Amino acid sequence: MKDIENQKLLTDTGIIEFKDRLALAQEGMSGNAFAKKVGMSEAVIRDYLSGKTYPSLNRLALIAKKCDVPIEWLATGKGECRLSSNNDLQKIIYIPAYQRHSAKSQIDDNKGVKNSVIDSLPFDLSCLKYHEFKIEDLYVYWAKGDSMSPTISDNDTLVLNTANVTPFDGYIYIIQYGDSLSVKRIQNHGKYFLLLSDNEKYPSIQIDKACSENDFKIIGRVICILKDLS
Repeated sequence: MKDIENQKLLTDTGIIEFKDRLALAQEGMSGNAFAKKVGMSEAVIRDYLSGKTYPSLNRLALIAKKCDVPIEWLATGKGECRLSSNNDLQKIIYIPAYQRHSAKSQIDDNKGVKNSVIDSLPFDLSCLKYHEFKIEDLYVYWAKGDSMSPTISDNDTLVLNTANVTPFDGYIYIIQYGDSLSVKRIQNHGKYFLLLSDNEKYPSIQIDKACSENDFKIIGRVICILKDLS
């Protein structure tokens, strides 16, 4: 009975979704890099992101400070989720889908109804830390598969900055590899890149830096991950 009451309390206060807000504050950084940023072990951060454990008040305050987010929002989801450094930014915008590959089906073709797609997504810019991006460079992309699990799950919505195509180790990018798109971390190794998955069952992929854009192209860097809880 006590466990049921505790679960209800976590749900009613919004604390149970702390892991999703933490993933948003992580901004696509690797678990190791984010752990170093907030001064905690990677194992502790992994437990928080999985919902296995929750931080104490002093750790919660430290994470909020290091990530520049309000502690109330981080703990409960109430209030503004992100403080933008540019107060002149319009809060609600419509970010277009990366249509060539990410169009999301809404109607079942088997019912004889013409298939339609989501061509844009309303987005609150206060949920996004301002990194001198231009709004016209932002696109949304729906992730598929589990290669980036647990950081990114199937059907999670990603916001990418297509102006940011310079690869830095540890960050997540949308990659065009051959005829398909994928979501990977990039690691520089001299004359080649390694494309890395967060899911350990997927092997890394080696890409020669001299290959043509038809074979390999960085579409943009993922700057926000919105979790699909359905």
